[in-house]
Parts: sequence; structure tokens; C-alpha cells
Amino acid sequence: MTGDRREPADPVDSGRLRLVILGSGFAGFSLLSSLPAGLFDVTLVSPRNYFLFTPLLPSAAVGTVEFRSILEPVRRRHREVRFLEAAAEGVDRQARRVACRSSVTGETFTVGYDLLVLAVGAAVADYGVEGVHEHALTLYSAADARRIRSRILEQFAGAEVPGLEESEVLRRLTFVVCGGGATGVELAAEIDDLVEDELQGVYPELAPRARIVLVEAMDRILGGFDEALAEYTSEHFRREGIEVMTSAPVERIEPGRVVLEDGEIACGLVVWAGGNAPRELVRGLGIELQRGRIPVDPTLRVPGWTGVFALGDCAALGDPPLPATAQVAQQQGKHLAKALRRIVKGEPAPPFTFRSFGMLAYIGAGEALADLPGVKWSGRTAWLFWRSVYITKLVSLANKMKVLFDWTKAALFGRDVSRF
Repeated sequence: MTGDRREPADPVDSGRLRLVILGSGFAGFSLLSSLPAGLFDVTLVSPRNYFLFTPLLPSAAVGTVEFRSILEPVRRRHREVRFLEAAAEGVDRQARRVACRSSVTGETFTVGYDLLVLAVGAAVADYGVEGVHEHALTLYSAADARRIRSRILEQFAGAEVPGLEESEVLRRLTFVVCGGGATGVELAAEIDDLVEDELQGVYPELAPRARIVLVEAMDRILGGFDEALAEYTSEHFRREGIEVMTSAPVERIEPGRVVLEDGEIACGLVVWAGGNAPRELVRGLGIELQRGRIPVDPTLRVPGWTGVFALGDCAALGDPPLPATAQVAQQQGKHLAKALRRIVKGEPAPPFTFRSFGMLAYIGAGEALADLPGVKWSGRTAWLFWRSVYITKLVSLANKMKVLFDWTKAALFGRDVSRF
């Protein structure tokens, strides 16, 4: 032991290769779930002890589903795996060791590996916009969703204070979502649903004055979707009273306002949904990144790094790289599990081939988009399809039942508007 760096007891030598997986997101969890038991001595390192079904985070941010309904505890699902609740801080490629810091105690230690999988996801990209980290909320974790829900309710409670000028009331009731991708669109839609379905009855005088603004730097929202579906969403938002501002780059975010290149918006809440950036671990690897991601070959190996693979949002496969979506990450995890079985047998790893099943997005008021290969539609039937797909994609039967119950409860009794 040197300083405060500790060496955890390695598993008893079983003759099996030591496989270390960094990250419990879609890529890492999919890989873990697809590996046959007993093939490797597996260690999972992740700062959170659960898998999060991120496609339903916007719903969790307003109480349509509850936070714990979309979490799957790692230890309960994979009892045979050694799990370390820690953040990876560096990789020593010569010594084949990963430097980690406990997310619970802050202690540092190292973990040895024979095979290493980098599936650490991505961080929030601020694109150099001043004030993003200081004055905006994000939506990347369950804690983020909890903060957004609390802040929305806080703004309504604050707007009810007697004696406020009308301009201040309107400022507190203005909610700005920066980023017109799927996450930003879904969050704006969910906030509008919360205001219309629940807060209209709780705050009958304030709810009609609430303002939801979706800001996008490009010339249209939902850049990855079919253009006709994106236009339909813009028109749908206008009918629902959600303001859509395109070609409106954010210059900076200050307390209580978003400053654009050609104006500003006084607001009580800003959510930044602007995209992905490399995590500190990825930045520190000494690899020339491709669009902020680790370049990998067709077998998902990191070139020049023996026994190291990268998956999901932190990896760049192809030019341009495959999109940083849950669908890609999940398929890569399943593919690598099959490839590792072949590697153990001394057989060559097959190349990864992505199969796109399309994209879905909720746009509010019981409508959704379905942009599938060869089929594109929107409206109520797309919403039913959206819900059915997400139910099937949830990991466990327990989560499926919880989400179904949450949806039913919200439909029958409304969302919880308690602030705590």
C-alpha cells in the first residue's frame, strides 16, 4: 500500500481471465447480462449501484413514473459478479490496472485486469456556454430528475407569494429547456403535461401563466428524426402552447435568465439538454479522440491497447460514428459478450454490425413519434406503441410491473405534486 491507495483482495485464482467492466449503463449492463456465468472472473466498477433506464427519465422528472421504477440494482441482478461502487480515474496499460476512487468513502485503490471494457458513457457537453454548470440543471441521472421535479414545484410555490410583481410571477413560471433533441423534446412535453394535468387544478390562477420554451441552436428540432415528424412535433407544440425557438444559440446562462445571441428569456428554471462530452477518464487516456469519443475498430477493440474494448456513448465506431443511443450501446454489449466467448476459445472476434430499429419520442398530450425503418407515424397509436416498446425493454419483471402501475396510477389519480 502506498499513501491512501489500496489494493483490494483479488478473487481467488481460478484460472479464468479477469474481466473488468467500467460502467453500469446500457453498454456495460447489456454485456454483463449476456455473459455466461463462470466464463470470467468479472468485476464491475461503477459509481452508481444500479442500472438506469434513461429513456423514461423525462417521465420520472414530472412524476409520470417513479424514480425507483426505472432502476435495477446491480447486486440483486448479478450476485455472482464482484461489484465495486467506485469511479474509475485512470488506466495503466502497462501494468494492466485501473485506478479507482470509492464513491462511498473516497478511498482510492486499483483493480487488475486481463480484459478491460470501457463503458463509462458520456458527460454533459456545455459547448463553451458560460453558466451551464452553475445555473442550469441537467437530465442524466435519477438525482437530476428529482431536482427538476422539485424545482418545478418550487417555482409554482414561489410564484404564489403575495405582493410579487407580475413580471416576477411570470419569470418564476417560465421553464426553458435548452436542446431540441429527443431528451429536450420529451422533457418539454412532460413538463407541459404536468402543468395541464395536475398543476392546473392545484394552482388554477398560476398554471395558465406558465410558459415552456424549447430552445434549439440548429434550424429545426429532432435533428436525428425524419423531417416531417420533426415538423409535426413543432406544430403539435405550438398547439399545446409550448414555444419552440430554433436557430437560437445560447450565449450564456445567468441566474434567472437565458441570454441568446439575439435576445434573452427571464426564467425560473433552465434545463440543459445540449449533448455529450467525454468523461475525465476518457480525456486522460492519452488517446486521440474522435468527436470526443474513443475510436474503436470493427471488433470494438481500442487500437494499440491490448485486451481493451470500448462500448456505448464513450466509443466511436465508423465515420461518422454510430449515434450515442441506448440502442447502439445495448447491441454492442450483447455483441461483445458473444465475441469474448470466441476470444476465450482462441477464435477471432467478429465485427460489430448495428441494426437500427428506429427511434421513438414522446411529444406530450398522449402523442408520440415512431421513426422506424420504412414506417413513420405519429399521434395516439404511436404513443401506445412507444409505451409497449419501453415496457418490453425494461430489464426485470418487477420494473415492468412498477412502470405499468405508475402509468395506471397517474391516469387514475394524477401525479404526486408533493415537494420534499
